Amino acid sequence: MEPKRLRIISWNVNGRNAWREQVRALRDRRPDVVALQELKDKDETRTGLKHELRQIGLGHAVDSFYSTRSRAHLPRYRRYGELIASRWPAVPLPPGEFDVPWPERVLSVVITSPWGPIEVHTAHIPCGASHEWIKIETLKGIFQRLACQPGRYRVLCGDFNTPQEESPSGQVLTWGQYRKQSSEIALHKGWGKRWDKGERDILEGLAGHDLADVYRRVHGYKDRRSAFSWCPRGKSHCRRFDHVFASGSLNAIECRYLHRLRDKGLSDHSAVEAVFKPTAKGLTK
Repeated sequence: MEPKRLRIISWNVNGRNAWREQVRALRDRRPDVVALQELKDKDETRTGLKHELRQIGLGHAVDSFYSTRSRAHLPRYRRYGELIASRWPAVPLPPGEFDVPWPERVLSVVITSPWGPIEVHTAHIPCGASHEWIKIETLKGIFQRLACQPGRYRVLCGDFNTPQEESPSGQVLTWGQYRKQSSEIALHKGWGKRWDKGERDILEGLAGHDLADVYRRVHGYKDRRSAFSWCPRGKSHCRRFDHVFASGSLNAIECRYLHRLRDKGLSDHSAVEAVFKPTAKGLTK
């Protein structure tokens, strides 16, 4: 019997050596696809994690470390990668399709699902405060690769370190902008326009290429109580950095942030879960 729903979970695991507990926490959600970001580049971690994922039915796993040859020579902040695990066969796509500075921060596969092929892309965008324009160059490379109309379903998910703020009216404040004392929003002088475009192309621009924000499609902008995935330590202003963007024809019916995983100390990020009910095999034109 073919499944009626597709459940995808995306989670920045924060490089923590708690993969057994992390996978067990996901088990009760019964995901069909899991995308993990900020995974430590350790053979023990990758092997153990894939073993645990097989135990919950996700027997097909690909990580992004294969795309980086001399990993031992990378600086410490680049010794993290991504992983996608699926209930169905998953074939990696060439990392060179994305023109990004750090190829290990983006991972793409094609999953042979009961509804037809699904491209799944996951990314962990470098923080702009620490790595400056590397963030915008990464966002630009992702947008340029995905700004098209393919002939199959697509999902993009991960930790994008944006936006800065969202209002109930749907106004998005990027890190290229700031709020004046008068509450008026302005671009940072000199660099704000380019920075704003880099973030906004992903947050809003991909919707024009059939990759809309699933959480906002399901909930709109008015419910702000649970619309966050990361909170600064010791501060109350939480942000929605983790996202799922997906083809409209996948028919998203649910989307939520799994705050219990963060509350249990398994990561500093809440996972984001999206549930789809595809109506036909293959992409509906």
